[in-house]
Amino acid sequence: MADSPIWEVVLYVDGPATVHRRVRTTQQKGFRVHDPFYSDIEIMGIPSGLKTTVTARAPDDVVAYKAAVFFFGHMLDALTLAVNHPMYLSLTERERMPAQRHVVRQVIEPEQFESAFSEAHQLARGSPSFLRSLGWYRKGLTTDDPLDRFLAFWNAIEIVASKYYRYVPSIDMERAKKGSKNQVWACFEALWGPCAAWPVIAGRDKWIDESYAVRLDVSHGVAFIDVHKVAEVANRLPAIEEVCYRFLHDWRERFLDIDRRPPTERLPVDEQLLIPE
Repeated sequence: MADSPIWEVVLYVDGPATVHRRVRTTQQKGFRVHDPFYSDIEIMGIPSGLKTTVTARAPDDVVAYKAAVFFFGHMLDALTLAVNHPMYLSLTERERMPAQRHVVRQVIEPEQFESAFSEAHQLARGSPSFLRSLGWYRKGLTTDDPLDRFLAFWNAIEIVASKYYRYVPSIDMERAKKGSKNQVWACFEALWGPCAAWPVIAGRDKWIDESYAVRLDVSHGVAFIDVHKVAEVANRLPAIEEVCYRFLHDWRERFLDIDRRPPTERLPVDEQLLIPE
């Protein structure tokens, strides 16, 4: 790999984001102890969002592009949770009519990019399941298809619940083993307390069952998908989007505690850390 050429890959991020001035940073790619590769990254603002140049070491341009998208995409996954705006990554700039351009854009500071690169690197090494869930959340924000949006947000929730429920001592393991609905319920309770205290869906004790049923209908083709079904799913999007964001944000802050210790697929065993405040 050390003998492979270095490529510059230009990527575009479509979203309500910009920078005050060009951001330049150097970040390590991968976890190679010997002969590590550091990617040079330059980010600038454009009307549709951001334009970035990423260097990648690869045998050919196809591999270089895939490596750059994989690497920069993980950073965007972490950044998206921090700013909570859609960030669509592509090889070409989206052409927008003047009326469709992002006229209100958040200024992303260089420190936020540095933090997102660092967090993505830590999560990739120590807690890849959570990083994968962030990817689904970003996908949910960027796709226009209401069915795909719903599935993406549900997948983000389900990945965290199915991976981490076994490390929460307060959870009824026998019940959680019965399936993902029980795992999601148990993780919501561990994080937020009783259903009456859950954000967005307080007291809606059928919400998980109903959302899971929609997930089965859409992903497994159990139900006939017509305009009425699409409208039903679309009506559920505001709630599941907000629940997904709150769940990932609060789980990161409370259980992963990435700001104070390296992330891990295993959660703290200290029962006190797992009692909702």
